[in-house]
Amino acid sequence: MQANCTVDGCDRPIYGRGDYCEMHYRRVLRTGDPGPPGPVRVRGICIVEDCEAPHDAHGYCHGHYQRLQRHGQADEAPLREGAQMCQVEGCERPHKARGYCDAHYKRVLATGDPRPDMPIRKAGKAGHVHHGYRVVPVPRKLRHLTGGQTKVAQHRLVMAKALGRPLLPDEQVHHRNNNRLDNRLENLELWSHSHPSGARVEDLVEFAVMILARYAVKGIPRRIGRKALKTA
Repeated sequence: MQANCTVDGCDRPIYGRGDYCEMHYRRVLRTGDPGPPGPVRVRGICIVEDCEAPHDAHGYCHGHYQRLQRHGQADEAPLREGAQMCQVEGCERPHKARGYCDAHYKRVLATGDPRPDMPIRKAGKAGHVHHGYRVVPVPRKLRHLTGGQTKVAQHRLVMAKALGRPLLPDEQVHHRNNNRLDNRLENLELWSHSHPSGARVEDLVEFAVMILARYAVKGIPRRIGRKALKTA
């Protein structure tokens, strides 16, 4: 016969090899106390003085428990209201990891310093400039043109929209006036760095047919076998 939970009034079966059902077993892991026989509907408050946030684990609210986990002490300083925020002074971005927002956390990973005095660049709808090219967010309805990428160089997105297809790996977009920020379609040219691997006539003809099939003449097969070339 299967044994029941040892908590008075609880008739749930024992979970694993312990003395408690699953609910009370997990409650003991979190708080050290199995609590009442039924579910706890109303939580207590944090044990840190003057903190009125609801209890989450081991007597602490979520914020103070996270401090305990990270620093070994809960710290009685009040928590910021609402969602946890970046610990960098003056930063109002939401917490990402180790007390930092996403931008400051990436700086810590890269340099060991959040560099709080350096402003964080905001992309926004206009995007940002990277290596001289404007990078913009891609609307969800256009991501089929970018292979699912959510941010791409604007000049490549403009050309992909004009073509109605994603750019191929060997295709580049050139600025006619050499101004990398002038991404008007009339200032853009589609280039390809594809070329035949050899200089034999068969290779050149095969390459020419592939280029025509891709960009100019519809209905031409993309590849022609060498046997067909010899008998043509």
